[in-house]
Formats: sequence, structure tokens, C-alpha cells
Amino acid sequence: MRLKSLFTGGFLTERVVLLALVGGLGYACLTIVAPFVPPFIWAMILALSTWPYYQRLTSWLGGRRKLAALLLTGVQLLIFVVPTIMALTALTNHVPNPEAAYEAVDTWLKGEPPDWLTNLPWVGERLDADWREGKLFSLLEPGRLRAALTTAGKWLLQESANLALNILTVVLAVAMAGLLYSNGEKGAVVAEKLALRIGGEAAVQALRTAANTVRGVSLGVIGTALIQALLSGIGFALAGLTAAPALGLVCFLAALLQIGTGIVWIPVAAWLAHIDQNAWAVFTVVWGIAINLMDNFIKPYFIGLASPLPFLLIMVGVVGGLLAWGFVGIFLGTTLLAVAYTTFFGWLERPSDD
Repeated sequence: MRLKSLFTGGFLTERVVLLALVGGLGYACLTIVAPFVPPFIWAMILALSTWPYYQRLTSWLGGRRKLAALLLTGVQLLIFVVPTIMALTALTNHVPNPEAAYEAVDTWLKGEPPDWLTNLPWVGERLDADWREGKLFSLLEPGRLRAALTTAGKWLLQESANLALNILTVVLAVAMAGLLYSNGEKGAVVAEKLALRIGGEAAVQALRTAANTVRGVSLGVIGTALIQALLSGIGFALAGLTAAPALGLVCFLAALLQIGTGIVWIPVAAWLAHIDQNAWAVFTVVWGIAINLMDNFIKPYFIGLASPLPFLLIMVGVVGGLLAWGFVGIFLGTTLLAVAYTTFFGWLERPSDD
């Protein structure tokens, strides 16, 4: 009896030590790969979204898969990385010197008020008078103004550093997506076998639903950004701005990154008001707000073309995912809801066993 107890205790101790070693090894591996998890998620999204185009390109190139993967990777680098590098360069080169910015702002505040200020309804004349008497900016002491401009300059430099890190993440994601193209079919087979082993046919169907939803979200994000950029460019052209195409491109990037086109049309409206084009300034504001509101309906519609989710759940997935996880949450939120929706109704339709 004592021998059996010792044997059982030794066996249990061995298992505990083995589990501890396996757990430690797993934790160490997760720590190593953790920095690469965000780029890999984006790589999966890119590969799933562009997989039909990769297949068409491979067929057009006579079955040369590696060449098709290389070309598609190069195109994605041009689309995603080059504009980001240009934005980083512009942001870095145009960060104002706090002292020079202070001198410019101080000179502007001490000068004559702009002509459009007095034309503002109800408060225009009062603001114009306070500007001329120095009351409007009496709270802006020189020390506070200089400190605020210095803080703004540091914030811009910090954002430039964050943008540089995002560029590295995008480059890694595109490179990983290129590798996934070459091994995508093998990976899909392994994923379906794993899903089949875990949850049967329902899990395989959920996996396919997730892939289709990711493609639908990509279509929704890019398609909506294109529509918003086109309409914004038309509005800028109607307002007589010669830089309407360039502003439309900036609107596309802002809409694609879910920043919103307001960062473009708000300064444009202010500039139009500054040059006494008040009617076009009001038009730009109304047009911009309408375009931003369209985002809440056009994007779920495009996503619904490939996803089985109802329109309301698509909106919840897009908005809720964006609030919970940022830009990537648009994909994760809608995809998770689609998988849960498909799994739940598949379970309901399955006949119950007595």
C-alpha cells in the first residue's frame, strides 16, 4: 500500500513538473512572438481580402504563383506604405519652431481682425470690437502661449514617432501577407482540418463565414473611402479650389484610416470664409457633414454583400469594434459577430437527439 502511494505520488509530481515546463515554454514562445501578433493579424486581413485578386493574377501570369505574390506585395507597399512615408516626411519637415510660431501668432493677434469675423451672425460685431480692443485674447499670456505652442510641437514629434512605428508594422504586415499568398492554400487546408476536428462541419462553416466577412469588411472600408473621396473632391471642385484632386486623395487616406474627412473640409471651409467665400464655406460644411453621415450606411451595405449578418448587427459590429479595438476592430467586431450568428443559428437548425 505504501509502495503504491509512493508510486502514485511520484507519477503526479512528474506530471505537474511536465505541465509546468510546457506552460513555461508556451509562455516564453508567446512572449517572443507577441510583437509580431498585430502585423500578423493585418497580414491575415490583407491576404484574405486580396486572395481572389491573387488567384486572378496567378492565372493571368500562367500559374507563376511566386511572381504573382511578389507583384501583389509590391502593389500593396505602394498603396499603404508610400503615402504613409510621405505623410511622415511632410509632418517632420513642417513641424514649426515653437519660438517662430509664437512670434507669428503674436503678430497675427495684435494685427487687424479678419474681415469674415464681423460677418458672423449675432456675435460677429462684438468679437470684432473685442479683437481691436485686445480683450479677445487677454487671457493668452505670452508665457502660456509659448508653452502651449511648445507642447503642440512636442506632440507632433511624438505622433511622427508613432507614425514611423506604424510604417514598420505595415511593412511587416505586407511582407507576411506575401508569404501567406505562397502558402495560403496549405494554410486553408490545415485551418479547415483543425476546425473540423474541433467543431465539425459547423466550425468549418464558421471559418468560411469569417473569411467572407473579412473580404466584405475590406470592400466596405475601401469602397466607402473611395466614394467619400470622390464626393469630397467634387465638392472642392465646385467651390473653385484648384487643389481639389489632392484634397480628395487626402480625404481618401483619412477615410481609409477611419480618421474622418473632417480634418480636410473643416480647414477648407475656414479658408473659404477667410477669403470671403462665405456661401461656399457653408456649402463645404454641409457637404462634408453629409458625406461623413453617409459612412454609417454605405459601409454596412457593402459589408452585407458578403456577410450573412443583418444590417443592424453589421452596424453594431463596425461601430462597436471600432470603439473597442480601433481600426482593426472594424474587421474583428463584424467577423466575430458573423461567426457567432452563423454558429448560433446553425445550432438551432440542427436536430436535437432524444
